[in-house]
Amino acid sequence: MSFKDKVAENKRVAEMCLKAKAYNAGASRAYYSAFLHIKSFLRGNGFDYETFLLQNNLDDKVYSHGTIQHAVVACLFGKGKNPMDIYKLNCIDSMYKKRRRADYENDVIIEAELIDSLKELDTVLTTVV
Repeated sequence: MSFKDKVAENKRVAEMCLKAKAYNAGASRAYYSAFLHIKSFLRGNGFDYETFLLQNNLDDKVYSHGTIQHAVVACLFGKGKNPMDIYKLNCIDSMYKKRRRADYENDVIIEAELIDSLKELDTVLTTVV
């Protein structure tokens, strides 16, 4: 299954979670859809993640959740993307924080937060191109 198919599948599941009132699972799937989209974009553009980590003194694994936002911003800047569009990608951090809460905390995601995550996912999908 391609990354594109996995992105679409996870997005559909996140949308179904909204209807099913499964907000924690939905926030997790929305973030993962964005993560896979970014990973596919970086790979498809020949982004050298290992060099990126070394140049930025980052001690993370390739395609880590903690560095992927920084990596995609660097890649998009390198491709001459409009800085105002790149600024929109701050939403990745918001999605990641909700996913962490959904998956690892006793706190719960509420409906409005999942709706926000789905909007943020659309932002990622339309900006990271």
